[in-house]
Amino acid sequence: MRRIKIIALASILLFACTKPAEREATPLLRTVPSRSLVVAHFGHLGHALELLLDSTSVFRSIDYGRFANEEAILSYDYSAAMIPLLSIDAGRPATDTSAAVGKILEQAEEKGLYAFYTADLLPKRAAVLLSTSKTAVKEAEEHIRAGVSVLDAQGFPGAFALAGGAAGSIILKNASASRWLPADFLRKDFVRKELNRFVAGISEWTVLDFVSYSFDSVTLKFGSDGSIGDLAELFARLEAGDCKAASAVPASSDFVLGLALKDAKAYSELWQECLDVRSDLSKYKGRIAGLRKRCGKNPNTWLSEKNLRELVLVRWEGREVLLLRGGKVKAAGAAQNPCPGFVPALFGEAFRIADDSFCASASGWSALGSEADVNAWLGALPSGDSLFRGIPKSAKCYFVNNDFGIVSDNKKTELYVK
Repeated sequence: MRRIKIIALASILLFACTKPAEREATPLLRTVPSRSLVVAHFGHLGHALELLLDSTSVFRSIDYGRFANEEAILSYDYSAAMIPLLSIDAGRPATDTSAAVGKILEQAEEKGLYAFYTADLLPKRAAVLLSTSKTAVKEAEEHIRAGVSVLDAQGFPGAFALAGGAAGSIILKNASASRWLPADFLRKDFVRKELNRFVAGISEWTVLDFVSYSFDSVTLKFGSDGSIGDLAELFARLEAGDCKAASAVPASSDFVLGLALKDAKAYSELWQECLDVRSDLSKYKGRIAGLRKRCGKNPNTWLSEKNLRELVLVRWEGREVLLLRGGKVKAAGAAQNPCPGFVPALFGEAFRIADDSFCASASGWSALGSEADVNAWLGALPSGDSLFRGIPKSAKCYFVNNDFGIVSDNKKTELYVK
């Protein structure tokens, strides 16, 4: 489960939506309960077991025989315990199949697992279900007998149609992120409540496509109904700018989150449209009005004057600054920031730092942060690009830390596990 979490959580920082050719739902999905939050689909059970089941290794202790090469789905239910359910394609019900299934059922009982064989309950196919929970298997059986499955969940068929990984795919329900997000992930970097809210707002479902049975390259897609209220749709409508953050982040950076946009004004307009759909526009306007009154300048006017092309939050050695690139910037030492709070108000809480009361400029970039952190950034130049190796300049959105990197451009979104 650890690997699932690493990949799943990477998607919270991406904003891209691609629409490949649709595919039909596999009959095996009819064994997956409708309330499932995580659905991992793979063409070969044996490979899936090696790739996914870190915390449910008991499934690996079974000899699946010829079924090791069959289609499999690992799903997790709605409970806080995230109970796993493994569904295996058993082909058409036949005498030889039943005998092979019997061996699996016997092993499952010996290992303390609960199992169910669908026999003729599914049209033209049969499946074997295994779980660590008796209740999970019983509920799955009841769903199958009632003809109800995850295919009846809002938006899931469309999300599965997007999934096209050569090796397999993982599909996550974003509205239930608070259940599948581990409590300690990015805890020091983001407020848990805001993190859950952010993930829920990306789209209905997140799709992770595996190019191969490894974590070297994973493509992310988002199942959206086209509403501008989904962040995935919002960013899909924006063009990527040029990613130049490698020239500005300190060599010892361990956390970088950035946007490289061709037109920041277009972003602002779409963001306000998104907030309007979410019924949050009045709160946004209230924050903007408050900052205008306090600082004597409208944040949106400030954004236009900056001609912003790139925004980066970077953390290193216990320090943090916001970096802005755009327009002509003259080198200048640390001074009071006349517009504190503008960046998170315009771009969201993900870009809020503890102290942005000072600013400084160098090498075509402006830095916002505490006086000590801004001066530390000035002293860290020239910067290194160790965190940015493998990330193209065409990146629209990117997130990098010491464990993984994520990049989204106008064509695709990919995850790099280090």
